[in-house]
Amino acid sequence: MRAKRSRRCPWQVPSTVKARRGSGCVAVSAGGSKRVVQRYYEEVLTERRLDVLEELVAPGFVGHDGAGAMMDRSGCFEAVEMLHAGFGELVVTIDDQLAEDNRVTTRWSASGMHTGDFAGIPPTGRLVAISGIDIHRVERGRLVELWEQLDVASLLAQLL
Repeated sequence: MRAKRSRRCPWQVPSTVKARRGSGCVAVSAGGSKRVVQRYYEEVLTERRLDVLEELVAPGFVGHDGAGAMMDRSGCFEAVEMLHAGFGELVVTIDDQLAEDNRVTTRWSASGMHTGDFAGIPPTGRLVAISGIDIHRVERGRLVELWEQLDVASLLAQLL
């Protein structure tokens, strides 16, 4: 005789765990988180809308780079402003994007004309390209954390 299995949704909290907000089978949609991250690349980086950056980045934001450095919300704003100052007509393209729960992983590529100072390098007038992979953590429709891997060596080789 087979044991009767309970029918519960795979994303539902098991009955042995106390749920924080109600119970029941509620699907978790990563679509909203993906849209928040897409807005960052499209509206903030490509369209240069710092008002959207203000809306998207949470007050307690923390960013991590591959070398172990960290930045806060203010550092995020400075990084975007430095990028915009250094590269005119920057175009950022989302090449792949996956989301699960509150994390969104994006493989992206960007190109732009080096028209202003960037990281201490005077403008070269060269068209440059860079790529990277970011993992954003999104909560309540805002970016709260970022892990970023950039191809900085390739960018510097194009600028020097």
